[in-house]
Amino acid sequence: MRAPGLLRTRAAGPADARPSVLLLSSDLRRRYAEDVLTALALPRGAVIQFRYKAGYVARALQRAVADRSVVGRRCLLGFVADAQAPAPLVSTAQFPMPQGPVSQGPVSRSPAPPPFVVPVRLAVIVAAVRVADMFVFRLRVDDYANLDDFPLTEAEIRERGASFVAGLEAVNGARFYPATARFPDPLPPPRTRADDPHLWLGVARRLAQHPTFRSSYFVRVEEPVLGDDRTAGLDAAGRLSLSDSDSVKVRVTFYADGYCEPMRQLACATDGTYLKISSDWSYDLSLRYDTVEFWLQPEALAFDALARVTIRLATDGQAEQAPGSLTTKVGFPVVVHRSRSRLFLRVSANAAGAFLVALPAVLGPSFPLHLRMLSAVTGAVLLALATIVISRGGR
Repeated sequence: MRAPGLLRTRAAGPADARPSVLLLSSDLRRRYAEDVLTALALPRGAVIQFRYKAGYVARALQRAVADRSVVGRRCLLGFVADAQAPAPLVSTAQFPMPQGPVSQGPVSRSPAPPPFVVPVRLAVIVAAVRVADMFVFRLRVDDYANLDDFPLTEAEIRERGASFVAGLEAVNGARFYPATARFPDPLPPPRTRADDPHLWLGVARRLAQHPTFRSSYFVRVEEPVLGDDRTAGLDAAGRLSLSDSDSVKVRVTFYADGYCEPMRQLACATDGTYLKISSDWSYDLSLRYDTVEFWLQPEALAFDALARVTIRLATDGQAEQAPGSLTTKVGFPVVVHRSRSRLFLRVSANAAGAFLVALPAVLGPSFPLHLRMLSAVTGAVLLALATIVISRGGR
């Protein structure tokens, strides 16, 4: 089972539609668990990708991918753990058996805990394709799951998870599929207006009950805000579009269920050429929860450009692989458009300045000296403004 990366998308479906597809990611690999954190952290409208081998995709969903009827359907993204067969025997390659007679008694297996299932986020399927024996789903993330009536303790979540997995297997021919169009809906009816911070925190607190995330920080990247405090939502392709005369703020909230070691760092990175950071680029996390802002400033351009913003929360290099040191990495592309008004102003100022600088020569020595000097100085000032201020995006 594979989970997220970032790709382009198309428009989402109606916000109040019930999910008709279930896509689960697990903790079988470190990357899969980090993908759950990424799905939770992305700003609304960003695009994410889930990948599954064919054996993990239910037949009905495979048919929907083949005839493209799955595109535009609303899906539920979730986290699942301990939903497979009982734990395997300990490997004898790592722990060799002692020499001597071997007991022929029954082999004991460690008991498997009940499944742990938490709904994370709603999304819209914008593209789905089969490549060889792999299915690729491209999704545009939307509301967080409403878990107000969902259990909060690990034991209760596992009890609910066992019931959910049993129902999931019952409607899928006694098989567990992490990607399916047939599943018992674990969510209450949707709200007419989602309270994003509240719902995000509800999901984070429940994920933190599982050992995989118990020492993790959870991140929420809000929709970018322009310099005039106007929210700049991501477009249908999951990209942020800016003029080179705009500035943008990216507000990031983080939360941990307890104080975590080692120290984490929250950092923002861009390409550094077309889009630059005009604030502190990193923060050391010494609190369980807080909100920080990163300020970004496009460069004045003579052409449109594609940049990228990446928000990353991680430990230092030495502790990167330590237990509980999962990394959250969120990114979205930014299209910086050349400002037409700035270009017109620059061309006009250059033309006017060149004309005024040349005017004294055209008028000749018979024209009053002080007026010729005034014309030349004014023209030089206009040229300087066009070259230094307007072309560099002075604000």
